[in-house]
Amino acid sequence: MISESNILNCFQHLVEDLENSNVILGSGDDAAVIKSNTKDLVHSLDISKVGTHFPEDSSPEDIAYRSVAVALSDLAAMGAYPSFISIGLSSNIKEIKWYERFTSGIEDILNEYKIKLVGGDVTFGEISICVNVFGYPYKSIVKRSGALCDDQIYITGSLGKGRRGLEDWKNKKKSNYVESFFRPKIQFDIAQFISNYATSCIDISDGLVKDLLSVCKLSKVGAIIDINKIPITTDIDDLAYGDDYQLCFTCSNDNIKHIKDYNFYKIGIIQSNPKIEYMRNNSGEDKGLHIFKDFEIQKMLRNLAYWKKNADASPMLKKNFYAFFNEHDRRRQT
Repeated sequence: MISESNILNCFQHLVEDLENSNVILGSGDDAAVIKSNTKDLVHSLDISKVGTHFPEDSSPEDIAYRSVAVALSDLAAMGAYPSFISIGLSSNIKEIKWYERFTSGIEDILNEYKIKLVGGDVTFGEISICVNVFGYPYKSIVKRSGALCDDQIYITGSLGKGRRGLEDWKNKKKSNYVESFFRPKIQFDIAQFISNYATSCIDISDGLVKDLLSVCKLSKVGAIIDINKIPITTDIDDLAYGDDYQLCFTCSNDNIKHIKDYNFYKIGIIQSNPKIEYMRNNSGEDKGLHIFKDFEIQKMLRNLAYWKKNADASPMLKKNFYAFFNEHDRRRQT
């Protein structure tokens, strides 16, 4: 089974040597940054596909809104605000009413974030939406690669609301969580504030476990995370599921005083040792730690991807996932 990362690596050599001085930041972060005469332009692209990113019987309004929202989240992660978008739509729907409802969802999010649709394209095929988003930095760009040793690690909100919302929707249960999945609120106001102080940032779209790993790899650091300090909605699976669109950012100790009055969750600290350690208590003792090795994380993420497509596979995921976090209990008994 090949992963998204495997496919993206096939293109990596094409974007590594960018001699064009107009490209400030290329592949590898949440968005690219391109120099312009007035403000640097921030650009990202996101593809949402039926059956993978939203259920087949989702409403066209929600499909449209969610597809744009998840693309906009990449701009927030860079400390940028949105300005305009373009959309490529592939669809095999033959009723014009579906497209009218789809454009209504697009209009909802355009109005909410005061952005413009400047163009796009339509073709016939399985439902897939490609969204190009463009924006400008609030202040300076916040990269994934800026985390430094001893920086504090924060997240901006609870994890797992999107996951719970999808489950509630599938079970035809009315709850506030359903909107968290289909119409996630993008953290632009928070992004504007933390862009003054954050050393690195990423949006939690693929799950905290994977997204934090991306920050650490690009910053060439590691992290120690206190699981007890992470606000979750349902259970420990919320750490890896994704679809949260909260921000995970790091902040130097010198700047903590500027953010202490905000309701951010401090969940850990950056360390020089290039490993991510998850702590289940505050003792700091070795018996309270379990180091996630790269192959373990990749195995867990493969299980998670399979689980997303096959609901009946969730027991397999839980078995593997809980095994990692319960490792310290086994060590205490040996």
